[in-house]
Amino acid sequence: MRRAGPFLAVAAAVLIVSCSTTTKSTSTTTETPTASPAAATTSEPVTRHAFIGAHGFDVGGMDTAVKACDDFYNYAVGKWRASHPLPPQYSRFGRFEELAERNRETLHKILEADAAQNAPAGSNPQKLGDFYSACMNETAIEAAGTTPIQPELARINGISDRQQFLAELTRLHTEGYAPLFRVGGVNDFKNSTMIIAALGAGSLGLPDRDYYLRDDARFVKIRSEYVAHVAKEFALAGEDAATAEADARRVLDLETKLATATLPRVEMRNPDNTYHITTVAQLESMAPAINWTSYLQSVGVAQPTLNVTQPKYVEAMNRLLNDVPLDDWKAYLRWNIVDAAAPALTKAFQEEDFNFNGRILSGQKEQQERWKRCVQSTDRSLGWLLGQEYVRTNFTPEAKAKMNSLIDNLVGALREDIPTLSWMGPETKKAALVKLDAFRRRIGYPDKWVDYSSVTIGKDSYYNDVRATRQFAYHRNINKIGKPDDPSEWGFMTPPTVNAFYNPSQNNITFPAGILQPPFYDPNADDAYNYGGIGTVIGHEMTHGFDDQGAKFDAHGNLRNWWTPEDLKNFQSRAECISNEYSEFNVAPGININGKLVTGEEIADLGGATLALRAYEKSQEGKPRQTVDGFTPEQRFFLGFAQVWGENMAPEEQTRRALIDPHAQGPFRVNGTVQNMPAFQKAFGCNEGQTMVRAEAKRCAIW
Repeated sequence: MRRAGPFLAVAAAVLIVSCSTTTKSTSTTTETPTASPAAATTSEPVTRHAFIGAHGFDVGGMDTAVKACDDFYNYAVGKWRASHPLPPQYSRFGRFEELAERNRETLHKILEADAAQNAPAGSNPQKLGDFYSACMNETAIEAAGTTPIQPELARINGISDRQQFLAELTRLHTEGYAPLFRVGGVNDFKNSTMIIAALGAGSLGLPDRDYYLRDDARFVKIRSEYVAHVAKEFALAGEDAATAEADARRVLDLETKLATATLPRVEMRNPDNTYHITTVAQLESMAPAINWTSYLQSVGVAQPTLNVTQPKYVEAMNRLLNDVPLDDWKAYLRWNIVDAAAPALTKAFQEEDFNFNGRILSGQKEQQERWKRCVQSTDRSLGWLLGQEYVRTNFTPEAKAKMNSLIDNLVGALREDIPTLSWMGPETKKAALVKLDAFRRRIGYPDKWVDYSSVTIGKDSYYNDVRATRQFAYHRNINKIGKPDDPSEWGFMTPPTVNAFYNPSQNNITFPAGILQPPFYDPNADDAYNYGGIGTVIGHEMTHGFDDQGAKFDAHGNLRNWWTPEDLKNFQSRAECISNEYSEFNVAPGININGKLVTGEEIADLGGATLALRAYEKSQEGKPRQTVDGFTPEQRFFLGFAQVWGENMAPEEQTRRALIDPHAQGPFRVNGTVQNMPAFQKAFGCNEGQTMVRAEAKRCAIW
């Protein structure tokens, strides 16, 4: 598992969506405005209207042998799933991956063109073309062997006491590695306009603490395979077999101790659990094994306080620094180097890295082609340069304007909804409307691009290019500490990304250009389908501002309770309804969805679909109803919602996601949402007792 990613307790709420471009609409009929939403036919077909373009819902992908009221997910995408078995290069493949593949082809063409030209040194095309070329140059990578990491390993091998170990740990942090712990710049939860330093746990080699601590046979087996994996990579780096095996066991033992001390993911979801402003003097007392004043100065942080996200972890870390033998710590540091470097080293390293992280953990049977991995690496490392070239030809001002219009409609639907809520009192409603009116939106690409002028990229060494961009990202983040937040920065999601997110500390919603295309968003498609697609995405992100995490932050992005006690109790009860519902869904033998982990995302799914349907219906007032291929507008809306979640997934990936992913998997996101929606049951004529009709006493509703 690559050592990277956010350590913050409250990360941006991410959609993690999937989509496809399939179209088989064949007939259109006109209904009178008073026709029943459940009607499935009208008297006579008429000529196809212009708005029914090449990206309507996929009739051919539906399995109408399944009853919509029994299993809407497979009714909507059953034949698509059967005709799209999981490709060997994927652990999950769905409509999201289809769209991401199209975007990757576009990025591939951009990078091939950049690599072919003799661009001026320091220019964007030179950096992009050289990074991609270096990644594709397997001959040079094989010739370099382990040479790129030998200086790092030699420094670690030369450590003879704990002070030298701590000095090397500090140096590695300044290189962008994150062994043991990490310090970075984040929005202050209670003063969101400022960036403060935060101290969090370092990442682990396995996906989650459960992989270290559970005694189920599958996890015992994975831990055994992890030891074999670590030992093999140590051997590839030059250790003899016996030493590699011993070091691998040291790594597992130490990481298990660290995993035991970390907060479970569900507890990390509560920002109150991870906000502990601490003076440097207090930190020195909490963990005296490290000279924190010296450390912070070395990494470039000159602040009197910082947020210690997990104090108990820091205390446990301090004990381990005193108790664990030095040789164990040295093995642990070597593993951090080797593990992080593996994708940039020889084919043997890459294959072993894939064998464990892809095949064993996720069920992926084949590694993706080199060019695909190099496109992904370029986007990760120089994404804001690549994004500039992407949006020049793949996103128009017209698309942005139409997206703004759709967002206006969804905001309007929520603005009308809040005053009608029976469970919320006037004071909280007023605060909720203030927060809604303060929402900021970011569409397509940022107004200000990241400046990579200080980064040197060349064709000669892929490892050096990766190292340079990793250092750049680390120091760029550190340099923000103690300064005002820049709301124009997007953070982590580059323009070609097929996704969307809500940031509670900035109270903004972001929709990269990569998702603003069919089937989510298509100006030629039926309005019902577009509202079911991109409309539910917009509603999903808006609802994150009022989910179990977002509801703790006010209109300014500050962690502050703006609820009356009674309203908060009502909200928590309704959120618990979602948690209980999703806890019932079984993913694999002995593995259910963790309802408390997915509560926020599933509040957003239900809220997003509810708001999008209201916005769609309001947009159609006074217009003639259209029945397309026998489906009413409301039915097409729900088909649009369901079909973007078409997916197939390996069993190993299902287990992994059930433990670490705050999103439920596609079948549960669709069925779990519509089970709670009377509008769905009306649209498809479902009756009490059918699976897609949740018993009224257990039905969930918030927005």
